[in-house]
Amino acid sequence: MIENLKEISKDTLLQEVQKFADAKARFVTTVCSDLGDKLEVTYYFNYSPGVDMVALRMVVGKDEEVPSISGIYLTAVLSENEMFEQFGLKVKDMAIDFGGLMLLGKDSPVKPMVKDDAAAGKGGE
Repeated sequence: MIENLKEISKDTLLQEVQKFADAKARFVTTVCSDLGDKLEVTYYFNYSPGVDMVALRMVVGKDEEVPSISGIYLTAVLSENEMFEQFGLKVKDMAIDFGGLMLLGKDSPVKPMVKDDAAAGKGGE
């Protein structure tokens, strides 16, 4: 269990992230996990000085679209593009959208980290 974790919804994501920006917290990273029929997305923040992390977690359906936090923390474009490429997480309004080609090549497996689509990522073989 993660200490300092707050469960949120995609509808409150931007409001909650803005609170961290207003408090001058650093955006650290975002982690996505495949839960089978849903995706779990956890955003990590840190206040300086110190190493204690604070996290926001939301669970969304694999077909749902979530808002980008890159308008608040530009560095989030890296993890948001990665979550799209690796898990198929649909992120709306990313400041920089690499179109699925930030980490993966044109011939790479599609959504390689998604459990359900493991076979589909290899052309259904």
